[in-house]
Amino acid sequence: MDNNAGWQWEINANQRWFRINLKEILQYKELILRFVRRDIIASYQQTILGPFWVFLQPLFTTFVYFIIFSRVAKIPTDNIPPMLFYLPGSIIWTFYSDSLSSTMYTFVTNAYIFNKVYFPRLIVPLSYILFHSFRISIQLLLFIAVYLFFAFGGKHIHPNASMLLIPVYIFITASFALGCGLIISVYTAKYRDLDNVMQFLLRLFMFAAPIVYPASLIPEKYKLVFWLNPLTPVIEAFRSSFFSHRPLPLFYLGISILSSLFILALGIVLFNRREKQIMDVI
Repeated sequence: MDNNAGWQWEINANQRWFRINLKEILQYKELILRFVRRDIIASYQQTILGPFWVFLQPLFTTFVYFIIFSRVAKIPTDNIPPMLFYLPGSIIWTFYSDSLSSTMYTFVTNAYIFNKVYFPRLIVPLSYILFHSFRISIQLLLFIAVYLFFAFGGKHIHPNASMLLIPVYIFITASFALGCGLIISVYTAKYRDLDNVMQFLLRLFMFAAPIVYPASLIPEKYKLVFWLNPLTPVIEAFRSSFFSHRPLPLFYLGISILSSLFILALGIVLFNRREKQIMDVI
């Protein structure tokens, strides 16, 4: 055998803790796009309204929030029109929730594929994140349309240049969701009843972020814990970008970036270390 010939495969019992082969993942970019296309088609196949649900879901959710929290509970919205106040929070939360819910079932829903063919397993959760990133991009166009409607309607809203940071807000949310999903996926594959617990905790976690109430309502003694939630600075920064001249919470936004990246790195380590053993379980 020619000693200069390159190896296509190398099997090694000693694996690095943080193992993510970006070159290998890029080689499977066509597969990632196929998974994304599959999810897009599957989401709206055999539905009456089809892709219109991308717009209707946040609108219906926002309308329910408007009735319950604005009209019934009368929770203030910091002088922001209630529909505009709830819509960005609803969009960001739905992006996080859907991304997490999809990723946490990576092994369970794709066991039939993983048992038959090799490809980097990380491709599947990445495809879920890209799919939901595509959806939130369209929903943000809806938000801008509603925003312009209120702006031309005479409402006093104050956009500023920090709107350019919207991709950063999406990146933080996606990293946080992917990291949490990778960690949970390892355990949902082994303990199936964990699904019920996670769905319950996910509903509770929604109220830990300022989706239906402003950050100004939080008592001073709880503000530190409140702002340490990675979603809190994202939602508040998003609103500050469109509705006020208040400075962005840059300090907490920086903490949000670091904590999201830490959780993502932890998720990748755990996912890579356990992916082979999990296939024996499922």
